[in-house]
Formats: sequence, structure tokens, C-alpha cells
Amino acid sequence: MTSAIQYQGRKARRAGSEQRRQNILEAALRIIVRDGIRNVRHRAVANEAEVPLSATTYYFKDIQDLIADTFTLFAERAMTEVIDPFSEQAFAALQQFDADMLKDPASRQQLIDMLTEMTVSFINNEVTDERDHLIAEQAFLHEAVLDERLKELARTYQDKQLQVLRQACEQLHTPDPEHDAELVMATFYYIESQLLAYPESLDEDALRGKVRHVLSLLVGGGASDG
Repeated sequence: MTSAIQYQGRKARRAGSEQRRQNILEAALRIIVRDGIRNVRHRAVANEAEVPLSATTYYFKDIQDLIADTFTLFAERAMTEVIDPFSEQAFAALQQFDADMLKDPASRQQLIDMLTEMTVSFINNEVTDERDHLIAEQAFLHEAVLDERLKELARTYQDKQLQVLRQACEQLHTPDPEHDAELVMATFYYIESQLLAYPESLDEDALRGKVRHVLSLLVGGGASDG
């Protein structure tokens, strides 16, 4: 991850020590997802990681360093394990359609259908199988409002998502890729937050309709401008 943000805690000097440090951060992340960020305490993390209390205080002089490094680990993994794979899949689909093809209504509809199913599958997986990821993301972004050290990391994390969406909008020749990307991101954030809070309300047909509507606005607008 290219960011000015660095890990706050003490650096490990040996492979075994680095693994222990990673285990501590992963334990803290599990506590955040399960019990909330205010329950992250040195003793609780040590118990969760099954390490001596002295290990957590050795690597992290205070709890804020521990929380900051936990979210740094989360952001790095989210970018490489969630954002990058989805963007590769989406761009592979987009590469099948050039500007001339997007002028054809049938081709536009084919692209909308493909992107809709891909996005619905991604969101559905996020709110069911990867629910912990969304909970951690929500906690991270909220904490970034309160902790100055996390603000730049949160900006980098969200800029990565916007960059992917902006590039997709550019390939779709939308009227305003910068603002269109922000619109798509805000819409999907809203959908995910609602499904995270009310998982029982998940209706794939309704979800598909919302996603298709947003994509139709983008692809349709871009095509009419082309």
C-alpha cells in the first residue's frame, strides 16, 4: 500500500516476533468486529491472541497505537484481498467493450447485465460471507473521524476505491468520471451499510434493481455522449 501512514507500534526484528505481532493485531481486529472498538484493551487482546500481557505492551506502548496498527493491517489486506481482485474482474469485463460498441443499445445492455450480476454477487458475498470485513471497515472509518493518525490512512483507503471507480467511469465514457465515481461509491456504501445493519432485509431482486439503475445511468449517459 502506498501511503505516508506507517505502523505506529514497535517493529519486530525476527520472523517469529513479526508473526506474534501479526497475531496480536488479528486478535484486536476480532475483538473490534465481535465486541466493538471500546473493548480493545491490552489484557483482552493478550487473552484473545493467547500471548502474555507483556507481549502486547512491548509492541504497543498505548492502546491507540494498537488500534491504529490494527486498522493499518485491515486497510492493507482489504486493498489486496478485496478491492484489487474485484477491480481486476470488472476491468476484464470492461475490456470486452470499446467506445464504438457502447454506442450500440444491445451492447450497452449486455455490459449493464454483466456488471450488475458481478456487483450484486460481490455485495451479497460482502454482507453474508464477508460480514466481518464490512463491520471492520465501518469501525475503521468511524474511528478515523476521531483519531488524527487514522485520517490519512482512511483517505488513502477510500482514494484507492475511488481510483478504481474513476478508471471504470473513464472507460465507460461517462459525462463526469470524477463525480460519477463518487456517486457510485456513495450508493454502494449506503447499500452495504443498510444490509449490514438489517441483514434480514436482503432481497437480491431489489438489490439487483438498485445496482442496475445506477449502472444504467452511467452506461446510458456515457453512450449518449459518445
